[in-house]
Amino acid sequence: MDAIRNRLRDLPFFSELEATTLAAIASVSRWQSLPGGWELFAQDTKSDALHINISGRLIVVRTNQDGDDDVVGYVRAGEPVGEMSALSDEPHSASVYALRDTELLSIKLEDVDQLIRSHGDFAAALARIVLDRARHPKASFQQSAPRIFAFIASSPSIDVNAHVNELVKRIAKYHVNVTSFSTAEEAPDSRAFDLVENAHDVVLLAAKVDHSPWYRFVLRHADRFMVLARRDGRPSKPFPLTADDGARARKFRLVDLVMLAEGAKTTSAAQWMEAIDASRIINLRNDFCIDRLARIIAGKSIGVVLSGGGARAYAHIGAIRAMREAGVPIDFICGASMGAVVAASISMDWSQEDMERRIIEAFVDSNPLGDHVLPVVALTRGGRVETRLVQHFGEAQIEELTTPFFCVSSNIVNGTARIHTRGSLRHALRASIALPGILPPVIEGDALLVDGAVVNNFPTDIMTATHRGITIGVDVAREGVIDIEAFRDPPGFFSWVMQHGFSAAPPIVSLLMRTATARREDLSTERPADIMIAPDVSGVDLREWKKFDLAVAEGYKSAMAAIEENWTTLAPIIKGANNKSL
Repeated sequence: MDAIRNRLRDLPFFSELEATTLAAIASVSRWQSLPGGWELFAQDTKSDALHINISGRLIVVRTNQDGDDDVVGYVRAGEPVGEMSALSDEPHSASVYALRDTELLSIKLEDVDQLIRSHGDFAAALARIVLDRARHPKASFQQSAPRIFAFIASSPSIDVNAHVNELVKRIAKYHVNVTSFSTAEEAPDSRAFDLVENAHDVVLLAAKVDHSPWYRFVLRHADRFMVLARRDGRPSKPFPLTADDGARARKFRLVDLVMLAEGAKTTSAAQWMEAIDASRIINLRNDFCIDRLARIIAGKSIGVVLSGGGARAYAHIGAIRAMREAGVPIDFICGASMGAVVAASISMDWSQEDMERRIIEAFVDSNPLGDHVLPVVALTRGGRVETRLVQHFGEAQIEELTTPFFCVSSNIVNGTARIHTRGSLRHALRASIALPGILPPVIEGDALLVDGAVVNNFPTDIMTATHRGITIGVDVAREGVIDIEAFRDPPGFFSWVMQHGFSAAPPIVSLLMRTATARREDLSTERPADIMIAPDVSGVDLREWKKFDLAVAEGYKSAMAAIEENWTTLAPIIKGANNKSL
């Protein structure tokens, strides 16, 4: 009982409880271990105990009406779980699993009632937890940063210890308390390992795929897995990333693919991603990519979100120029509509000069929406856009890009956003820029995809769920983007053609483009950008493709001002990214 009391004193939930209360808890509680992947309790079952996480990590999952599992939150060490069911005497509203080996203290319901009646400090602590979770239901996502990262060498030829040692040095540049464990045969004592974890912000575990006690220990204790793969290697199926094959919680384990630029390419990144069910891919092609991985692990990565906005998206180019000049690293990038095209240019690793030259060639020198037709499904054939995408992005695959990238389109069959993280880059871009009524939609299976701006023109919520660092958003599609006078007493079709010719876009194009990008600016975003950049591009209409220089200049000016305003936040990351001396 003394051991239990001593352990409880180190946990936040018990830190302010009186000695007599701790003794009472220790006398009625039961200590148990829950292996990674195992279920603690199931949704809709009757509660029989209150559980307190002593070490490890739990995940809370709720099955929705469609039968899909939604992650509700996480339970860290020192936090109770099942308290609502215990207090209300109602069935559990969600299922709870151990993401990794977890130690729990379980207290039967009748003993919980007795503790509440006899010890007011216990009742108050429990009440604070209930109120805090009710007021901040998303807090567990923000506080559940992975701390233990397992680096798994998929091939004996990969020196996983060397990779981990290099990352430890680079992570330390960002003032993160980090340590590591090299590959071994025997597993360490769990209590000693817990002490190491509690003393550090991040712990890296190096391992190779085998049947050793160490590898089984790594599988049970990691929060996130980083699988190191060579371009000339082939993944085994199924890839052994869990000690409990078939466990329902397996699909909630976070896995990243780290693709090494080693060997002649014989296997695609897509094959590896499918084999390990990776949620992200980080291609290690140069020194900057290694720094990027260090920032991702340290929680210091920078993700950039570029909104749609027709010709106004040129402002993104100026904003990117400002970030590059200031030394702001771009670790993840995404966009919608024309913002996706600019974001893809960054992911292709084009220089600033090359990106500007290609955008001018593709969109400024001639109107990309100039192949008008009598409308059946759209005002244009889309042939010019298709040609430009093939010319500049070719057969590039999203998972092969240097900078992690995604873009969004809108599935108008069910009104949901489609997030493009794999496959043909130009196909994803074609869907993301398919403005309804202007460009023909893209058919993908049972989905009919149109411009990403229709459902999510500024996907900061998706980006903040992708990484744990700073999200920078550049929004060019705010109010004042359409000329009202163009719709007052408009001329007929033939009168318009007589005045402007067939190559000029009629006002209906602006109307359709603004309809696609319009949204309520007063609605709060669930996960907004940490740094907002909103260039004043009121002098650029959505379809004025010739106003490249004006939009770029405004984007540059706004971004430089935002960087200066947020310099205190950005400076440590910029310094860590540029300072190679340790």
